[in-house]
Parts: sequence; structure tokens; C-alpha cells
Amino acid sequence: MARASVFIVICWCCTLGYDRGYSIIVTISHSSVPDSGPERLREAWAAFASQEWSKAAALFDALLQDSPAATAAEAAFGLAHVRARMNEHAGVAGVLEPALALARENKEIRLALIRAWTPYGTFGYAINTVKAGLNKATAEHMSQRIALLRTLVSIYEAAGDVAGAISVYYTLISIAPRDAATMTAIGRLWMLGGDNTNAANFFQKALALEPACLPAMDGLADARWIEGQATEVRDILRRRGLASINPEERAAALFKAEIVQPAMTCDANEIDEARARFTAAVAAGPTAPLADPWKLGLGPNFYANYHARPDRALHEAVAAYFLAATPNLGETDLRRRAPAARPRIGMVSAYFCGHTVGYLTRGLILGLDRKRFELVLFRTPGARFDPVTQELAAAAPMINLPPDLPTARRMIAEAGLDVLHFPEVGMDRFAYFLAFARLAPLQTTSWGHPLTTGIPNMDMFLSVDDMEPPNGAAHYSERLVRLRNLSIDVTPPRMEQVTTTRDALGLDPRRPAYVCAQSLYKLHYLFDDTLRLILDRDRDGLLYFVSHSAHADDLFSKRLERSLGKDMTRVRILPRTTPQKFLHLLRAADVLLDVPQWSGGKTSLEGLAMGTPIVHQPGEFMRGRHTLAFLRRLHMAATVVENAEAYAETAARLVHDGAFRHDVRGQIAERSHRLWNDTASVREIETVWSDALAELER
Repeated sequence: MARASVFIVICWCCTLGYDRGYSIIVTISHSSVPDSGPERLREAWAAFASQEWSKAAALFDALLQDSPAATAAEAAFGLAHVRARMNEHAGVAGVLEPALALARENKEIRLALIRAWTPYGTFGYAINTVKAGLNKATAEHMSQRIALLRTLVSIYEAAGDVAGAISVYYTLISIAPRDAATMTAIGRLWMLGGDNTNAANFFQKALALEPACLPAMDGLADARWIEGQATEVRDILRRRGLASINPEERAAALFKAEIVQPAMTCDANEIDEARARFTAAVAAGPTAPLADPWKLGLGPNFYANYHARPDRALHEAVAAYFLAATPNLGETDLRRRAPAARPRIGMVSAYFCGHTVGYLTRGLILGLDRKRFELVLFRTPGARFDPVTQELAAAAPMINLPPDLPTARRMIAEAGLDVLHFPEVGMDRFAYFLAFARLAPLQTTSWGHPLTTGIPNMDMFLSVDDMEPPNGAAHYSERLVRLRNLSIDVTPPRMEQVTTTRDALGLDPRRPAYVCAQSLYKLHYLFDDTLRLILDRDRDGLLYFVSHSAHADDLFSKRLERSLGKDMTRVRILPRTTPQKFLHLLRAADVLLDVPQWSGGKTSLEGLAMGTPIVHQPGEFMRGRHTLAFLRRLHMAATVVENAEAYAETAARLVHDGAFRHDVRGQIAERSHRLWNDTASVREIETVWSDALAELER
């Protein structure tokens, strides 16, 4: 059956007349029609799916004339999309204006319409329509003007235009300069844009206006947490807990305060103290039931994973804590379909976009054999929409999950999945809590976040044999599957062919550049001695790192100074940069330094793609052994070492032994193609899933 050329992203439309609360908006086959409410509306969408534009336009137009507001709103954006497809762009704004009018006073309709416009490129029409309304709104109609501005900011936010949204919020501030909610909203947008300093400033302004503004406290705690300021975060959360009259919010904030972990640890004592506080809070159990831990801002504690300690027991204890606080997290909702020729695979993630997890998962999504399997993608709330998202949405049905765990679980269950796969569990909080439920007979995860989940309903952890230590199975609550291939089908990064000097990258052109390009919070304090040994062996060499935040940079520098002393003058922390300049940095480095406690994944792949040697010391856990698997794939052992002394010796040799350097770089150039376009990895995962399903049927 031929497929329509249009893809549609599923939108949450609880007020638009959908009898299931959502619409399955996907790359539609000609025979596939969303179950979307009244019969006439279904008929209109069927014509749309079949690309019968004139018929669809007539049906949507008729619905506009005699339907209730909710149905008319959906018909309006349906008609707008039809006219856009018919290249009648002049008519698009005309039907979007009444849709906006219907949505102006109804937040749910407004947000549903805005999200529905995303894949059609009609944001421009929506924005222009609102701006035209603003031009007509006089000073006497301030309430109308404010409503239009809030509509406009919602459109910018849905379009992912942070700058546009912030500019509108600044206009709102000029109208209502003492609105703490607006200040808080701007702070959240600055965080989304990666500017935590500005974000914190606006949260503080909100708290100055309204000291008990709980959303502003939450925002400030989040901003400080990203910066790694654990002590301040703990203080904010304790104040937030004491200010809460809601028992749930109070319990959640006080629990978060106790489990906060520093992003940058200085020694074993600091780690011991932080983990002791964490484990005590978890062992004490919940002090109040929690209806929805995600809405309360709870989740796995990210920075605890970087302590280079065994973590299985801790993750299992945290999972048990949340199941005690919210028993329905672990509910079973299996809805078996009639026997089908092809198993249906579902994937859940926030990172179907230009993110490391998206990069590592893209090949599996695109390459999964559609003759053998069906595939459905579920995006968690707040997920970024970018060209990678658009590519993946064109390849498989993509559903936007609503910001409500029970509803999201129901939507996944209704898909009738055979396998539910999480590319990562531990970074996105919503995906973490979804993983607790039994929503498919087989539930698996992989090394997008390379630690066990500790969650009882997670069945398998798909890892890589060459990454795992001999005792790897003991590190997982899941059944460990040691794949023979790398488990990823990735393409080499594309570097723009522009001339970039070492000077322009911040590297001294006259001195050896030892570059450690991983996030600073991944650099364990035990690695500091290795860095000292490198500088001892090469008295002319310089160490380069990439900034994380002003606070983390300062903590890292002070910690490193204890090991390096006067040699701190030979350390440089480079500013964060663009992806293209980052590739140029990797290429310009003389040597790349991998971290034994948390090995590079995408960073190491990019470094090898640039042809730069990487020194690697395998760590105790899989998370410290990614680069080992990549180098084994290339049959390269010369830069794999067993201890800090050999690490420093090999790094210096790559700079000063020309023959050795030439040989290593030559091997990378000759063999790096083995890392890319590995369809065998996709086939192997397919086999694992098929065999596991067959085993369940026995």
C-alpha cells in the first residue's frame, strides 16, 4: 500500500473532541484514519490522509460552519493544512485567525493547536496572525493584548524559538513588571537556551517579588544543580519544602534536598559523605505518598553515577523507594493484539533529536527491518524538535506523550507492543518513571545511559561484549545481553571544510596539546594523578579541557591545583563551542585523553573520525570502557594501557615519537570505516528481540 507523503506528529488534544484524549498523527497509510471524534471529522481526516485535498477542504469548511468550538478549532487547523498543501497560502492565515480566536481564552485548545502546527511549517502564519491582532489591540484593550502576547509566546515555545519567546516575555514584563510568574517563565527559557546565569537571575528576581514563589524556587534549584552547586541546591530545596503546605510537595522537596549530589567531587571523603546522605534518605522510605513523582520534580540522581562506585544496589534501592511512594508506577497494562505476522516494537525517549542518544539510536530506528517488525516512537514531554526528529518521524509513527504519567502509560499500552525499548534510562525523568510499568511482554534498555536501572520490570540490558568486564553481569539488575557487534549503526560526523588554526581554537600552536574533551563532571578525582604524570613526562605540554559552568570550572581548577601545584599554569579550560568547532578541536589535538572512570562515547567516535589518537585505560565498569570497544573494533591495542604510568608514557610518546604517532594515525585512517554504517548491529538486536519473544511464547 502506498503511503501518503505527509507525516504528522501526534498531538495531545484532550479538549478537541478526541474520544481517546489524543490523536495518532503519523506517516499515514492511505487506509489509516485517526480515530478522532465525530464521524464527519473522521471523514475529513480520511480525505486528508488520502491527499484528496478538495474533498478535505470542503469537509473541514463545512465543520467550521456548524460545529461546537472544540470541533471547529480542529477543523480550522485541518483546513489551514489542506490549503497549505494546495499552495493556497493566502488562505491559510484566514482560517488560522478564527482558530486562534477560539484558542485565545482556552489554554488547552491553544496548546493543542500550536503543537499540531509543528510539522506543517505554519508557525509563520500563526505568528503573523497574532502579530496582526496585536497591531489592532489598543491600549484600552490591555487584557486582549496580554492574551495575544501569551498566545504568541506559546507559539514561539512550541516552535522551539527560545529567543522569540523570551522577546515576547520581555514585552509582557514591560506591561506587568512585578509579575513573578513571568520572571519565572523567562528563567525557564534561559535555562532551555543553556544560559543558567541569566536563568538564575530571573528566578531570583521572581523570588524578590514573591519570596514564597515555589516555581521560582524550583527553577533556581534546577539552575544551581546544573552548575553543580550542591550546597546551595540543598538549602533552596529545604526552604522550598518548609514553604510548602502540600504534604506531597513538602516530602518531595525535602527528599530531593537529601539526595543532591555534587557535580564535581574532590576526594573520597566528599563522595562518602554525599552517598551516605543519599542512602540514608532512601533507606528511611517515603514520608508521604507521591501521586506523581515526575510532576514533583523527582527522578534518578544524575551526578551520583559519576562516583566510580558500584551502583546496582543504590539504583535498586531508589526504585524500591519510588514504588513504595507511588505503587501504581509498577502497574501492569498489557493489551495483546490479535496474532500478527510482525512483532511491534515501541521506543520511548526524549532524545529523538540531535542529541548523543539520538545519534546512537538513529541507525536502529532507520534500519529496523520493516518486513519483520513494526515500529512506533514515543517522545516524552518537552522533547526537542529538530531536523533529526523530522527525519525519524518520517521513518516511523511518532507519538508525543502528554505530561501525565498515567495517560502516557495508557497510550503506550494501547499500542499493543511486543517489545518496549528505552534507548536510555536515567537521564530523562519522564522516561525513567515510565520504565517502572509493565507495558509490553519484553522491556529492554541499552547504554545510552550506561548503568543499570534497578527497575524490576526492565528485563534486558543490551550492552556490548567488548565494553563489558568479565564480571559485568553482576552490575545489572536486568539480564545482561553481551552483543558481539557495537550495537550502534552510526555515520561519521561531517566536518565543514574551512581553515581553522590552532590559535583560533584556543590551542597554543607551538606546544603539544593534550585534550580531554569530555564534560568536566565525568573527570573523576582519581584521574588527576594521571594528568600530573603526563605533565611530568612532557614539560612542554599543555592540558586542555572544555568548560562546563563557571562554578564547575572553578571547583575543577581548585581540585586539579592540589595535584599539579605550579603546573596549573599549563592547564587551559576552553569555552564551550559549536559542534563544528568541537570537531576541529578534536582534529587539532595532538592526543585525546579518555577518562577511565567514564569513557567517551560519541566524543571518542568523533575523535577517531577526525583521525586523532586516543589513550584509553579500561575502567572497572562498562561506563569506563566504551573506547575499548571502538579500538578493539579497529584492532588497535597500542594506545590501550593498564595503569596511570603507562597512560602518561603512551600519551607523551604519541607526541614525541614520530614513527609511533605516524603508525597509530595511519591505522586510524585505514580502519576507522569499520565504526560506521554497521547494519550488523541492527540485525543482531533484531535477533535478540525475536529470540526473547519466542522464549516468552514457550
